[in-house]
Amino acid sequence: MRQQSLVGGLLLATACHRGPGPLAEVAGKTITLNDVHQAVERVAERPASQVAPELVAQVFVDLLETEVVLAASQNPGDRALAEPQRSQRARELLVQLCPPPPPPSDQEVQSALAQESGGEVKERVFLRQLILASKAQAQEARERLARREDFLALSRELSRAPNAATGGAIGWVEKGQLPPEFEAAIGGLDVGQYSQPVQSPAGWHVFYVEKKQQGPDPTTTESVRQRLLAQKVEEARNRCLKELARKLEVKVFCQDAPFPCRNPFGEEP
Repeated sequence: MRQQSLVGGLLLATACHRGPGPLAEVAGKTITLNDVHQAVERVAERPASQVAPELVAQVFVDLLETEVVLAASQNPGDRALAEPQRSQRARELLVQLCPPPPPPSDQEVQSALAQESGGEVKERVFLRQLILASKAQAQEARERLARREDFLALSRELSRAPNAATGGAIGWVEKGQLPPEFEAAIGGLDVGQYSQPVQSPAGWHVFYVEKKQQGPDPTTTESVRQRLLAQKVEEARNRCLKELARKLEVKVFCQDAPFPCRNPFGEEP
């Protein structure tokens, strides 16, 4: 009886140490928890037990995606590669199997910009300024400008602005970005016109409207274009990987996973 108990205990201990079954199957190859832990150690350079569960979950997804791409290769030897050649080959294959989509069109960019601005078309003006010590000096400078004297020359001669030597440029501004008294001074000015003198703690200002532009700052437009491109690339990549996984009949088993496991190829909830 005692010998039977010892044998039973050994069998139970072996079962307990065996751990969970496969976490996934990709074209006949299983991915185990041990595979995930080894990948975590390569990425984090420390044991998986010392890594946040969220990072372990992401490594599992990366491992799955790499295996799917390699399994889709026409070269069977790709699946037998070791790291780091394995990851490098997967990146090369991904470009071939899942080419990037075309960049967003101008219409798509403008539509996104309009949505962000609530449909409002903003006007922007490029301003320069002179800052003078007194109202009389400011009025005299404005009169000289009205006689078509060169703004840059007057800026160098008279202005107290920090960048007077280079023309006193304020740059592109939109309505609401300047103090109310400055907004009132430039309101209604056309390109090439000068404001009446307006006072501030720095002195007396004369503003010059050098250019006008309808719509958003070009920097904002390019930022939106890059964001849309990144979204399109990610969406196209995910669609392609899901299609590859469907053809390979990938199976993911998350029920026994000791981390927040998910199937990256399943339908979004």
